[in-house]
Amino acid sequence: MLNRRGHAALGWLFATIAVGLISFTTPISAQDATITKTDMQIDALDFGIRLFLREKIAEGNTRFTDDNIILFLHGATSPSTCDFDLSYKDYSWADWLVKRGYVIYMGDYRNYGGSTREPAMDEPAAKNPPMTRSYLALRDVEAMVNAIKAKRGVKRVTLIGWSWGAMMAGYYASLHQENVSKLVLYAPLYNFNDHTNLGPGSALQNKRKPHEFNFSMGAYRLASEAANTGRWNGEIPLENKDEYRDPALPAAFWNACLATDPTSNSRSPPSLRAPNGVLEDSFYQATGRPLWNAANIYSPTLVIGGNYDTWSYLEDREGLMRDLVHAPIKKNIVISDATHFVLFEKKRFEFFDQVLKFLRE
Repeated sequence: MLNRRGHAALGWLFATIAVGLISFTTPISAQDATITKTDMQIDALDFGIRLFLREKIAEGNTRFTDDNIILFLHGATSPSTCDFDLSYKDYSWADWLVKRGYVIYMGDYRNYGGSTREPAMDEPAAKNPPMTRSYLALRDVEAMVNAIKAKRGVKRVTLIGWSWGAMMAGYYASLHQENVSKLVLYAPLYNFNDHTNLGPGSALQNKRKPHEFNFSMGAYRLASEAANTGRWNGEIPLENKDEYRDPALPAAFWNACLATDPTSNSRSPPSLRAPNGVLEDSFYQATGRPLWNAANIYSPTLVIGGNYDTWSYLEDREGLMRDLVHAPIKKNIVISDATHFVLFEKKRFEFFDQVLKFLRE
């Protein structure tokens, strides 16, 4: 059973953030700013769980408002730092936004990256059920938002979620509109019920009981560079994949991801442990059992993704637009000649610019 803390314990939570901070600041030279990086550990809402949170800010910036603070939420497999702060060339989306006046945060849900890994993650996957279900990741998002609000004295933050992170951003915003300034849903799965990768007929389905998730997948999966790059290649409709991306990028990205799992090099080939709770919930989402309804979102919302994305189909995004009846602003932008990984592709600056335009409206 979860150990819940009430409002009386909230002050204690923030106090432990202050005294338990594990941080370092590293000035990083940039074209028009010096960017400071601070890594910290905060308490989750559940006893014994600590969450990794990274802050990136322009040195000397003292402006903290409801409109300039962003929390990035990562997807199903890789944690936040390799997704949003890749140190390869100019591929850090976080740095790109810091140079344009934003204060950036990114965090890892439990059992990912720099956050607490529960004992089941060190046992054979088959011994335990899927770890880090969405309702638990949602609690981790709440802890991150609470910590950011307390640290910077703001009432709201902007959420940018990629892939499963877009699901989590929408889920959170549907329950906590008072804490969300704007919402960017990048490559969201929503309610397309003919989803071949996640729904009926996929590996996630129990073939003997078609309405059930395939629980034999266990607590977590092992993700390799070959599998990740193979998935990416499958979305690029050209024989020469280099027309979409830097040829060295897939390895640079995956090496950064592997560095977040201390056990990655104990396996051959090296692999990243990724909890399977996301797969269970994605199966439900792709078979007519949504976790949340976009009609409960009251924040300005941008839905965006590539036209060749096979995690987030165009029908998913159209379903979101249909249900976003209370969002004061809602936009659906499709980046042409782009995949699920557009933030690492040659079209990334077009993608970044569209998000920035929405943030500044």
